[in-house]
Amino acid sequence: MKMKGVLIPFIVLIFLGFGFNVYGQKSKQRYEILKLIRKEKFDLVLLGAMRDNHVDMWIHIVESGKKDPLALDLGGWFEYRAWEPIGYYIFTDRGGDRIERAILGGEDPDGLYDIIGSGNDLREFVEERDPKVIAVNISNSLPIANGLSHTAYLRLTKALGKKYSSRLVSAEKVITDFRVRRVQMEIIAFANACEIQRQIMEAGLKRIKPGVTSREEIGWWAQDRLLAQGICPSYEAANLHLPYMPRVVHSEVSDLSETRKPGYVFQRGDFISWDMGIGYLNFGTDFKRNAYILKEGETDIPKGLKHAWERTLKAREIIRKTLKIGHTAGESLKSVVQALEAAGFVHTPSDDVSSQYHDLMKALGNSDKSGFTIDFHATGNISVGDVTAGPSIAPWRKERAHLVVQQNFIFAFEFEVNTWVPEWGKRVSISYEDNAIVTEKGVEALYPWHDSIIIIH
Repeated sequence: MKMKGVLIPFIVLIFLGFGFNVYGQKSKQRYEILKLIRKEKFDLVLLGAMRDNHVDMWIHIVESGKKDPLALDLGGWFEYRAWEPIGYYIFTDRGGDRIERAILGGEDPDGLYDIIGSGNDLREFVEERDPKVIAVNISNSLPIANGLSHTAYLRLTKALGKKYSSRLVSAEKVITDFRVRRVQMEIIAFANACEIQRQIMEAGLKRIKPGVTSREEIGWWAQDRLLAQGICPSYEAANLHLPYMPRVVHSEVSDLSETRKPGYVFQRGDFISWDMGIGYLNFGTDFKRNAYILKEGETDIPKGLKHAWERTLKAREIIRKTLKIGHTAGESLKSVVQALEAAGFVHTPSDDVSSQYHDLMKALGNSDKSGFTIDFHATGNISVGDVTAGPSIAPWRKERAHLVVQQNFIFAFEFEVNTWVPEWGKRVSISYEDNAIVTEKGVEALYPWHDSIIIIH
């Protein structure tokens, strides 16, 4: 899909700046990009994130030797300080057009903070500013805003005393807005990460040789390509460091239980879906590519599968025209469902914990109706939608339904469309996922989207 809007010159600029060699970036370049992003976020986003949520002071408490979820966002240095095991990032609204920035109990190698001091000075520092609302990193719903340990909380409240401890609130709203309100350099860096992944995935799928190549071979090949560039999978700990492996959605010759094994060798007639994400700078991607291995004598994908894919792309374009900024996730889900149903699609929602989606899909049988379910989860800094900041538009993500889709919201444009495929005698669910951004113009691409099923000969 052709990219449009204000993003084009910025993305082109960064590609040209690297000589279009997105694999040749150096450590110093990455450091400078992160430093610039921090400065831009502090200068352009922080003030609004605090004032819009009526917070006078944001104290983000960290522990020495323990990596904090916002370490890459806030910078600073708190590691290995045995004499000061607790450190504080403190952001104070003292009026004017700028938030005061301080680090107590740590260091500032980037020169982005106004005040550097000892953690022992916390009480005096707070008393001097006398904030009415103090947001701290505790949360019931947002993991990245819940890094404050019980021990650190006891230290904090003891240092603040009863008066200021009574003014503590969760920083989850401030952190959410600080994260999801993107500056241009973040958008550029994330788009760059997506393009790196796209090129590797599409090249990897085209390496498949039917009857020879296994699932894990492609997974390890892709991971080696990433590691050669100093890039890792976006949530490798979740899968015990195994690579992201393509999965088989339909096979002409193999039982699907066999296709789930890492050593399964791809066969002609296999329809493949590959879900993958990479960790780059302070970002995590998450999107898919689909492929089909031609059978002997075939020159194109089966007619029924082609129709199913066309229905999927039609749904994509309807959604693009419907999803807008300024509405909550719950309102957005309702409007998307209504638009698709008006076009003849059937809502077959998933609750993500049972067989609800597959049961509803099977109920449609061999009708000419296409069913669908939606999962537009937040992504960007962390690929996994359940733990990152921002609205998530899905039937089972009700705890995020109240959050507003803001300008420059980066998300996983993920949905499934199920359609009857006569050649296979069953209803097939096509899982579509690309990463996208919502601007005042609507949903925009950050890199070339998945317009065609990849054909493997």
